[in-house]
Amino acid sequence: MIVLCCVVSEREGIYMEYTEHVTSRDVFDLRRGGRIDEAYTMAKQLMENPDYSVWDKRAYAWCLVDLIKRANAEDNQVAAERYRNELKPLIITESDGVLFKHTEYVLRVANPMVKALAAIKSLKDAGQHLDALDKVKDLYAQNPDDESVKNAYGWCLHKVIQVEAKEIPINFERIKACLDDVFDLGLHNDIRFMRYLWGPILTIKEVEQQIPLYQYALQLDFTTFEREDYEVKPYKGSDGMMHNWPSLVIRVLRKSLNSLDKTVDREMIITLRNLAVEHMAYLNESTYYLKWSIAKTYVMLHELDTAQQMILDLLHAKPNEFWLWNGLVNTVEDDHIFALSCYCKSLLCQHRLQFNGAAKLGVVKELVALRQYDMASAELHELVTFRIDNHQTVNDQLNEYLHADWYNPDAESLPKDFYRENSAIAVEFFCQSLPRTIGIVNYVSKAKNRAFIAADGDISLMYQYDLDEPLNEMDVVSVIYTRYEDQDGTVRYNVVACEKVDEEPPTSLVMKFKEPIKVIDAGLAFTKENNVFIENRLVQTHNLMNGHVVSGVAVRSFNKKKNCWGWQATEILGVNATDSEIA
Repeated sequence: MIVLCCVVSEREGIYMEYTEHVTSRDVFDLRRGGRIDEAYTMAKQLMENPDYSVWDKRAYAWCLVDLIKRANAEDNQVAAERYRNELKPLIITESDGVLFKHTEYVLRVANPMVKALAAIKSLKDAGQHLDALDKVKDLYAQNPDDESVKNAYGWCLHKVIQVEAKEIPINFERIKACLDDVFDLGLHNDIRFMRYLWGPILTIKEVEQQIPLYQYALQLDFTTFEREDYEVKPYKGSDGMMHNWPSLVIRVLRKSLNSLDKTVDREMIITLRNLAVEHMAYLNESTYYLKWSIAKTYVMLHELDTAQQMILDLLHAKPNEFWLWNGLVNTVEDDHIFALSCYCKSLLCQHRLQFNGAAKLGVVKELVALRQYDMASAELHELVTFRIDNHQTVNDQLNEYLHADWYNPDAESLPKDFYRENSAIAVEFFCQSLPRTIGIVNYVSKAKNRAFIAADGDISLMYQYDLDEPLNEMDVVSVIYTRYEDQDGTVRYNVVACEKVDEEPPTSLVMKFKEPIKVIDAGLAFTKENNVFIENRLVQTHNLMNGHVVSGVAVRSFNKKKNCWGWQATEILGVNATDSEIA
């Protein structure tokens, strides 16, 4: 039984006091009857007893849950916070089932941070990302130890970076400020967050020229990266084919290395370079461009011999990459003839000035150094005209040349073969340690100006020939080539130089045959002894049939479908009918 001394309503500022025989069952009864304030007052009295029971605590907690819900419904933040502060110290465990879930819920929704963060999220979702960032900054300043606020701050920073990365022009200062805040918050140690953060940054064209990414890479704990961060990501390109997007780790390392320059502290350059070399071993993808970024650090630190060897090694894999020839210039000091030759070779590899204007400017610079002013004037005029026509900036260096005493705007254009002739020194320098061999052209694609060459040792080579010096099937050629291995161990070859020679082809590459043949359904034929392949064109031209004894000339060739070497007929010299003995 309950003995009531005074009856009042707490909501109206008057209180009830229960003096004897009060139990948790009485609290539950009042609560179920909708008399929540009375139930609450009674429950508080129960909790004043040092020996309160678990059911007393549960009754008190249920009252607080109801009161918080009512305060939220009435938008009474003061009351909600008061009751929340009473509920928080009560330890309600999962064993309390429904009460636990309700407690968790009201503690969350009554948290003033929740509403503030919800408002910030609404701003962000509405595209007002800068306003959201300003509000979350203020909230974090007031609550620096609240993890939910810190995380919200980080994702607002990510959103700003994501949006700014797509703007034209890009506000790099704003992106850098956001990056600084991310690292100040310590979020760079959250690898999940960093995956999302680096994504939009790494897609920005030439971001490494605007933001010192090395500063941030050096603060990363690379041991937190997981296996997926070292794996390529397959995607379907606009051509409908599947391609591989480089792994996150290799992109972070490359862009960060590319953001270095000679003004950066030597130790920082070495530290980042060593980091790249260390992690290269964990990458299951091409590290070609990463090695190029590493090579440039050796140039920065004036370790020119190492830089040169790295660039030469890269040229083994891709001898026609113009930027490698440009880079080779920086590995030799005060040799204007060599530098000119490298730039000429670069322009032979890529003559379009929208991509390789640097080499054109390099040619001008070296011709000026060699006092070849008319030739320098001609190249300068062409470069400046291109930039003006394409609405590009004519920079200070170009303007200085245009106003130099030596500049002649009427200078004649360089001879057609100027680049080819002057590239010889650079090419010879590169070729001096390369293998040379005699080969024979076994197929020519005239539409693509490509000649396919078989060389001793069953080496298949492809050469992009010049229209002025075309190649034909059965031409004997002298070839200088490179040999390199892909990341997966596949051996590949590249032709560096190729010229026709007046020599007999090696017997290992060309043979004469006289054998009976077998014609298959597809209209193709094979000889029965040496399995010489005879294409349909020759079968039809010579009306070849099963059992014919055919004589001809065959050349060594590679069968891509069967992935093996064999012989292919290039010429039929004679056909004899089958005799009974042969049959």
